[in-house]
Amino acid sequence: MSNQTIKKLGIIAGEGVLPKDLSINAQNQNYETYIIAVNWKSFFDLKGKYTEAKMISPTQAQKCLDYFKAKNINEIVFIGKIHKLWAIAQIPFLDSLAQSYFKRMLNLEDNTFHQLLAQICDEQGLIIIPQSKFLSHLLSPKEVFTKRNLTDLEKKDIEYGFQIAKKASELEVSQTVVVKNSSVMAFEAAEGTDQTIKRGCQLAHSGAVIIKVAWKKQSDKFDLPTVGCKTIKNIAKHKGSVLAIEANSTFIAEKEKTIALADKLGIAFLAI
Repeated sequence: MSNQTIKKLGIIAGEGVLPKDLSINAQNQNYETYIIAVNWKSFFDLKGKYTEAKMISPTQAQKCLDYFKAKNINEIVFIGKIHKLWAIAQIPFLDSLAQSYFKRMLNLEDNTFHQLLAQICDEQGLIIIPQSKFLSHLLSPKEVFTKRNLTDLEKKDIEYGFQIAKKASELEVSQTVVVKNSSVMAFEAAEGTDQTIKRGCQLAHSGAVIIKVAWKKQSDKFDLPTVGCKTIKNIAKHKGSVLAIEANSTFIAEKEKTIALADKLGIAFLAI
């Protein structure tokens, strides 16, 4: 750390590499990082890159708040993968504070949940910091990352799929669509991106195009779309051919490795 004023940042960490990367970048910006990992996988994914970390179930809202208050933390960030079906399964275990907030929810859509989180934090005196403050280098403008030329059919499917994906995001029903021959093979639902890719590619047999976009009302504080090496491997395994992400609003985890892997496996990868 430099001689600049040390600040404190609370991190609610889901699974994947992004919480670790965010913690490292926050420390480079003169923050001490105090992390609540939502499960043991997310805890071990951090690989020790923090000032302090604890595993506290997100069902225990009061315990989470007490931890941050004890550390005199008022700035927090949410980052990392939380599987929706897993989160829904935790509802019966909510503590009394979490239950009192949960009763306010009109539905279980992602944006409804994010709005509730923002309300909780505001009422509890916590300031939510945008994820991009520490991970802006993982966003990309419009760009073709890989070397392989797109076919005319792939270009057509990308254009069609992007329009469909944006319409689905506007309805808040899906962020990922799999298409082939200007026909939808699969929309992402509660099963998550990986299973959507598998299902859509199997229906397409080969050559599927995968499009991933942000919600129309996407908050920069919660759950920005993310792709990475695992996404590329999954597409290749199921004989897909293209991954197109929305520019300036999608994180590319382990960016250089992900692009290199896409080139190696023959997957066209671009931001549109």
